[in-house]
Amino acid sequence: MGQVVQMMNQVRSASNPNAMLQMLAQTNPVVQQAMTYVNQNGGNAQQAFYNLAQQKGVDPMTVLNQLK
Repeated sequence: MGQVVQMMNQVRSASNPNAMLQMLAQTNPVVQQAMTYVNQNGGNAQQAFYNLAQQKGVDPMTVLNQLK
């Protein structure tokens, strides 16, 4: 979970968050898979997250609270 928070902070603090996310996707296959999944779900990351949580039988609020 710590790596996810670290990546989130990297993207948030970047002067160009979209470029930072693209760079991470090029160097990290897990980020690339996540971006592909989001694109397959209409490009809405929030909806993709909730869809995946539902598919996995996970309470999305539990995950979100861990990221705070």
